[in-house]
Amino acid sequence: MHTDPNHKSRLSVGKPPIGLSDFRKLRTSGYCYVDKSLLIQSVLDSSAEVLLLPRPRRFGKTLNLSMLRAFFERDAPGNTPGNASNNAYLFRGLAIERAGEAYATHQGRYPVVF
Repeated sequence: MHTDPNHKSRLSVGKPPIGLSDFRKLRTSGYCYVDKSLLIQSVLDSSAEVLLLPRPRRFGKTLNLSMLRAFFERDAPGNTPGNASNNAYLFRGLAIERAGEAYATHQGRYPVVF
């Protein structure tokens, strides 16, 4: 712990996202966010046909699904496979952005039913 009163932490802590399950709103409205974006890597690396995410109530299931939607969906007319997703800005600075080009190629490429 730093005792210097002039020390500024590089961790930017925003307001707590109590009851918030919209990834886009969380990332654009200054809420505190624990980076779980490597779930995307786990989904892509999995060979399973079906993935189950059994978690207790209030454990972030809907928020994680919202994140998956934001990553994979073609969110604008004319955003065709191979073009960068219009949602790419939501993932700047997150772990999935640093995971490599193999994962970035999946961003914004798929129709998503949510």
